[in-house]
Amino acid sequence: MFAPTDDFLSRACAGILLDLGPRPDVAAACAALDAIFALAEQSWQGRRTSLDYIRSAPPVACKAGCGWCCHQQVGITPVEAVGIAAHLDALPADQGGPLKDAVRALDRKTRGLTTAARAQSGLACAFLGPEGSCRIYPVRPLRCRGLHSVDADFCAASYRDPAGMRSLLEQGKLRPVFLSVPEAIFDSALSGVLMASKRLKWAMVSLELTAAVAALLDQPRLTGKWLAGARPDRSLALVA
Repeated sequence: MFAPTDDFLSRACAGILLDLGPRPDVAAACAALDAIFALAEQSWQGRRTSLDYIRSAPPVACKAGCGWCCHQQVGITPVEAVGIAAHLDALPADQGGPLKDAVRALDRKTRGLTTAARAQSGLACAFLGPEGSCRIYPVRPLRCRGLHSVDADFCAASYRDPAGMRSLLEQGKLRPVFLSVPEAIFDSALSGVLMASKRLKWAMVSLELTAAVAALLDQPRLTGKWLAGARPDRSLALVA
């Protein structure tokens, strides 16, 4: 299977968005995102199934029903937020309605929290289903796609005691358990999105997933404004 290099992947993803022009409609932007996701996933699949990688990499611990990592801030680009909001709007009312309500409810609790405070809250992502699966899996952010753990116990402990685990990591008493290869691949795709955003004169900001999607749901006109280059409100930004 064809596996693009990280540099090629960035440029290819940028090219997909640049083909849209500076003021795309929502449908075109969503189609471009789907193409970017597919190219990045293809690259990861090609890498993970290569013999060299299989021989050297530890097995991934992530599996269906394991959602320990879905209790933290997630940074997304404005166009990714647009894609998620459009996906929710396209769902049948009995599916989309509860998800929209969940996003708004979580936003009221988490807007403005720092990364540490968000993790300490123990609150799950609005899109984490009761069975532990992502309910917007086809349009989940690039940051989520790149997170692959080799130790589920580490992830569970990080959920139960985020401050303690962070301290142990900073002291060098623990080592991160997330694979670098998928992270690099999906970060390369994200780099391509940012490269294109700069060329298209879109706002280059890291938004907090819940806040950004909630804003688009409550103010649908923001979609067109963001795709035309308007800068999102500062209250939607990821807080370190």
